[in-house]
Amino acid sequence: MKLLIIEDNVILADKLASWLVKENYTVDIAHNGSEANFLVETGNYQSIILDIGLPDENGLSLMQKWRKSGRDEAILILTARSNWTERVEGLNAGADDYLPKPFEFDELKARLNAIVRRRDGRTTDKISVDDYSLNSTYRTLTTPEHEEFRLTATEYRLLQCFLRSPDRVFSQDELVEALYNIERCPTRNVVQVYIARLRKILGKEKIKTLRGQGYFFAKKPNVRKL
Repeated sequence: MKLLIIEDNVILADKLASWLVKENYTVDIAHNGSEANFLVETGNYQSIILDIGLPDENGLSLMQKWRKSGRDEAILILTARSNWTERVEGLNAGADDYLPKPFEFDELKARLNAIVRRRDGRTTDKISVDDYSLNSTYRTLTTPEHEEFRLTATEYRLLQCFLRSPDRVFSQDELVEALYNIERCPTRNVVQVYIARLRKILGKEKIKTLRGQGYFFAKKPNVRKL
């Protein structure tokens, strides 16, 4: 899952990014409102950690602008202020949850996972499609035959993209963006290598190529019983 941290405290932002990468997130960082706005408008993030107290723009007004434009990323607000009225302002502005500083990383992770699950319409950390079940806690895939495979971080993130949006065609550029942060620019061949590795587990009939467009996870069609 690709996540954006918007935090002007460089040490805290780097620490959060380090923690979240270990939890299988792909992470970018912005230290002010202008950087954040550029990345949100040009990137493709599933979730955002947003510090309200940015040096050049209020985080709440920034978020309101995104919501008015139709952006629906899961947003967790961070702030040093814990007044209940500010918590209400943040939620009314479009935040999915609110976490005052200082905080424990385990709580941040739990809240972040919860808002992403709600956005996806899930109740657990598992993503299941066609009896394939992806477990984010253990980074494992269970097949319809009940075989369990432990995935690498890159395999996990790639398969997560497909299972979150089955039948959606992802271009190679979109997959590169989802797998790596803006500081790393791998070639398209990297995606092809990991597609081949996943096909050895899932079979070629599940991850298909649409010539000239990209790849998609082929979901079984619904069969109506008469």
